[in-house]
Amino acid sequence: MFISPPRNTFRYTFSWLIVAALFLVPLLMWAAYDYSQTRQVGPGLAFFTVISGIFVAYAWWWTKTRVTLHDEGISYKSPFREKDLRWDEITETRYGQQPLNAGAHFGLIGWLIAAMARGNNKMIRSFELIGPHKIAINSNIRDVEEIVRLALAAVNPRLRQDAERILNSGGTVSFGKISLSPGGVIWKSKEPIPYTSLMKCKIDGPMLRIKAEGKWLDNIAVTAKKVPNIFVLLDLIEAKRSTMTGKPALAMSGSSANQYL
Repeated sequence: MFISPPRNTFRYTFSWLIVAALFLVPLLMWAAYDYSQTRQVGPGLAFFTVISGIFVAYAWWWTKTRVTLHDEGISYKSPFREKDLRWDEITETRYGQQPLNAGAHFGLIGWLIAAMARGNNKMIRSFELIGPHKIAINSNIRDVEEIVRLALAAVNPRLRQDAERILNSGGTVSFGKISLSPGGVIWKSKEPIPYTSLMKCKIDGPMLRIKAEGKWLDNIAVTAKKVPNIFVLLDLIEAKRSTMTGKPALAMSGSSANQYL
């Protein structure tokens, strides 16, 4: 528990509760009609009605989930667990997104995804904060984009400063399978891609894509969620490129998290 009062409180959406109710209501109507005709309800119908009722109760219970942001850190409270992470404890963030149209053709499931996708880019988002333990947040929480923005603003300046100190001393900073060296961007064990040759460096749908000048295909294409501290990575690449070339930020890079949220 944190001493300071919550600065921001974010609640669970009612999407799953509505979907559960959409299954339950027709079953209840069918059961009522069946009973009015035969004075009994078939065992199969009764079973599925009870299961749907349990699902509704479970979905309603989950609406009690809360995420609160404090001066000291972030708190996550669900019906099953409560976790707190101080901002200075967080060593890694993971961000993922999936375009809305990935589920747009699946009827009720597509409707659910549409209900949960509230972002400017119509994305289903996931976000993890990792320290002594992990807090995972997704689009089931209202205004998840705002949580990501506020959490990154509290965490990333420190993480970026640590990474810059290593780079400026001639070291290499790892972001999963991607590394940054003073000479460029390294994918696994390949030769560095010079910062000055970069033509594209952005999150495109669910993927992080990095492309050098003169290349037809991307040099690097990896699922964004597999890249720890991805926004620190993008900001550092853009800072290095701009410093070395004297050119303004790439129009397509969108290295700031605000470009994606």
